[in-house]
Amino acid sequence: MERVDACIHENLQSDIMMIPAIGHYIVNSGGKRLRPLLSLLIARLFDYKGDRHIPLSVVVEFIHTASLLHDDVVDSSDQRRGSPSANGVWGNQASVLVGDYLFSRAFQMMVADGDMTMLKLMSDVTNALAEGEVLQLSRTFHLEMVEAECLEVIERKTAVLFKAASEVGAHVSGQPADVVANLADYGMCLGVAFQLMDDALDYLAEAEEAGKPVGHDLEEGKITLPLIHAMQCDAELTKRVEEISERGCYQSGDREWVRERVLAQNGADYAMQRARDYAERAKKRLPENTNDEIRALLAELADFSAHRPF
Repeated sequence: MERVDACIHENLQSDIMMIPAIGHYIVNSGGKRLRPLLSLLIARLFDYKGDRHIPLSVVVEFIHTASLLHDDVVDSSDQRRGSPSANGVWGNQASVLVGDYLFSRAFQMMVADGDMTMLKLMSDVTNALAEGEVLQLSRTFHLEMVEAECLEVIERKTAVLFKAASEVGAHVSGQPADVVANLADYGMCLGVAFQLMDDALDYLAEAEEAGKPVGHDLEEGKITLPLIHAMQCDAELTKRVEEISERGCYQSGDREWVRERVLAQNGADYAMQRARDYAERAKKRLPENTNDEIRALLAELADFSAHRPF
């Protein structure tokens, strides 16, 4: 991870000072580096001795960071992990443009790696990520959202990068197609579990713990699984959400009222159970006859994604 961090900072260099300033600001803002960690662990799972996984894991992190910069602009978010967001400090234009820089820097790094398989993987991932962003936008305040539609957004917008990170580790260590496919599914399931927990914590956590406003998803028009489940058996909640949708914003008391109803109908509990289901599915995709210590860490990482406190 120290080598990953060094590679991140090396590749944020530019003589346009705003680029490293914003890049370092968001990269150093307290992220868990889970995606690079996945690449490193899976390469280590097969006792890989090379170093290609270092810059390739940074590619995944740069794509993720670029998407965060763009997300905060789209969502008009002024906080990120308990601190002012980049757009809150430098403005929307700078955040979008530095996000674009990170996308292009990621592709420069992939070209330097010189592997068409990796270039195709990351270009497909970037395209899927963009589609996921547009899909989520198209489903803003989509009150008829069902669980399958919710999971589709999660897979395209979030889990696809966990999948890519897992594929990096398996591919650079020379694994056959079936092993790469199983580890890609491991990453996808872990990513879904991670996001489902995030959605549950939007109704459970306190703002100080989460490092962001809670109850914020609905305010942004995001109909997530806790709310979907709760609305299925609560007509009053459905009516209140419809009113919020028509206004396009909360009024006094809406945030806490909706939160209490979602919790009363076990919406957050249901989402957390589905997260645990995906974590179990992820663990079943881990190959046998590999490094036992690393395999145990990957299983622990899947469990963490579905049990993290915030």
